[in-house]
Amino acid sequence: METGKMINRISNRLRRRSKRAQETLGITGAMGNILDYILVESERHNVYQKDIEQEFGLRPSTATESLKHLEKKGLIIRVPDESDGRYKKIVFTDKAQKIRSALRDEVVRSEEILLRGITEEEKQCFMKITERMLENLEEEEL
Repeated sequence: METGKMINRISNRLRRRSKRAQETLGITGAMGNILDYILVESERHNVYQKDIEQEFGLRPSTATESLKHLEKKGLIIRVPDESDGRYKKIVFTDKAQKIRSALRDEVVRSEEILLRGITEEEKQCFMKITERMLENLEEEEL
């Protein structure tokens, strides 16, 4: 089987799992993934639209629309950065905090299913290979 086909099959199944869980929370798959990223990463550092564009490979206009949707749902707000007001930090709301554990539980459960029967060494090898594949694709985009 072709590598790209296999990656797409895995991605489609993960999206379906994620979609089912997220729909019970009233958000779409893409919104849920972005919200989960904001919830996790904002514990480590400020999150900006540029981070979301890079993480998900989105165009600025697509990222803007996604963030507007999350704002409309009352899950995030954008606040001026303390050091440079031109930049807007993306901050999750109390409403988002309440669904955080459900989102994280789904991510953890999917990881457990994906990695069932796979050794740590195999996982490391897979990650190294897929990171290189992504780099190869990104180099071609330049």
